[in-house]
Amino acid sequence: MKLFKIETGFFSSDGGAYFGSVPKLAWQEAYPADKDNLCKMAMCSILVKTEDKLILIDTGIGIKHLDVMEDYGFYGIIRFEEELNKLGFSCNDITDVVLTHLHFEHCGGCTWIDSNFQLQLTFPNATHWISDEQWKNMLQPNLAEENSIFMADVMEIFKQNKLKTIKEETTLCEGVTLKLFSGHSIDQIVPYIKTKERTYVFVGDVIPTAANVPLYWLSAYDIDQIAALTGKKAILEEAAKHNQAIIFEHDSYTECATIKKKEDFEIEEKVEIK
Repeated sequence: MKLFKIETGFFSSDGGAYFGSVPKLAWQEAYPADKDNLCKMAMCSILVKTEDKLILIDTGIGIKHLDVMEDYGFYGIIRFEEELNKLGFSCNDITDVVLTHLHFEHCGGCTWIDSNFQLQLTFPNATHWISDEQWKNMLQPNLAEENSIFMADVMEIFKQNKLKTIKEETTLCEGVTLKLFSGHSIDQIVPYIKTKERTYVFVGDVIPTAANVPLYWLSAYDIDQIAALTGKKAILEEAAKHNQAIIFEHDSYTECATIKKKEDFEIEEKVEIK
């Protein structure tokens, strides 16, 4: 099994939003911000090559949301065909796309608009994995998330019969397990990827940056703070106990790290994705 990191682009976000009730005097030591309190956030995707599958986890914002991209200061957006070609693959080679949840900066890259203004699948041969509750929330978004979810990102997947929803922990293939955690949004998929060296955990927005590792450093974007705490604690407990490596999807400075527990959880060692 091989893992590849694909940086799909960057955006700016208010530090106060990402660190919630944590005062700036604390979080500014852990994550840089400019004079306007804006932090540089990444959109990281992971490509997993197994013996018979090529799995992509999250797809960034894509290239069709020009209005949203301008409002949030998105930049450096990649085209997947170009990035995959650098690794010796193409979009047609992707067998599975795992979407942690359906906020636009995690799934927008699933589709693009052709010259006839028609939506096309970026990965036409792939099965797209989404939790059942996420799909229901996409069809009828709650008030807290309705501005973060766009049907154009994923409805074409459903129309072309490339959608697979899950309601519980699911094994996608040997070495890749999909677990469900609520809090930031309902039933986000957290992939566990077991390699010969260690298990990597792609935590998505459950723990968006390494600076969010301390248990109570929750994002203001989390719609259910109690569920967010519960799921986060379970992930970190297991990671510390079994020396798992956490992949931080939105961190522009720390891509992956192991965890240790003292009085609180903290970074033990930064590691590279291999």
